[in-house]
Amino acid sequence: MKSYTLFMMLVTAILMTSCNTVRVSYDFDRSTDFNAYKTYNFHQNGIDKLELNDLDKRRILAAIDVQMAAKGFTKSDNPQLYINVLASSKEKINIDNGGYYGGWGPYWGGPSRVYQYTSGTIILDIVDNARNILIWQGSGSGLDVSNLNTKSDDIPRAIEEILAKFPPPAK
Repeated sequence: MKSYTLFMMLVTAILMTSCNTVRVSYDFDRSTDFNAYKTYNFHQNGIDKLELNDLDKRRILAAIDVQMAAKGFTKSDNPQLYINVLASSKEKINIDNGGYYGGWGPYWGGPSRVYQYTSGTIILDIVDNARNILIWQGSGSGLDVSNLNTKSDDIPRAIEEILAKFPPPAK
């Protein structure tokens, strides 16, 4: 019985923490030698068209700068790579049916909660400037952008997760 209780507590903890993470995916050109790139900058036209408030836009760009610097890239006026940022959001509704784990087993029937939030998606396109082709794309979705108290921490964490697999390992 103790192992069942421990198992249910572990499952509950995983479910609770998984709600706060961003779902990340990425794709890249497998014929590209990513070791050849050392400099980057932002695609200014794309950034100008980004439909975000200035605070969030600056948070995203600053987080990208931090991650790129940590990976050994230098920001340049004549970059080898351009980074374009796309962002979208949509309203979501979550229904919590009030289930919880009791002492002897799961108990369902507690009070239900319905709450609305805004789920955001951030897409990073990385383009080879010389060839003018997309060579890497990363996406993070499920970011709760309606929580004004946490998004200043959540946005940089999402960018870190999106760029975790950039650059891909050498061939």
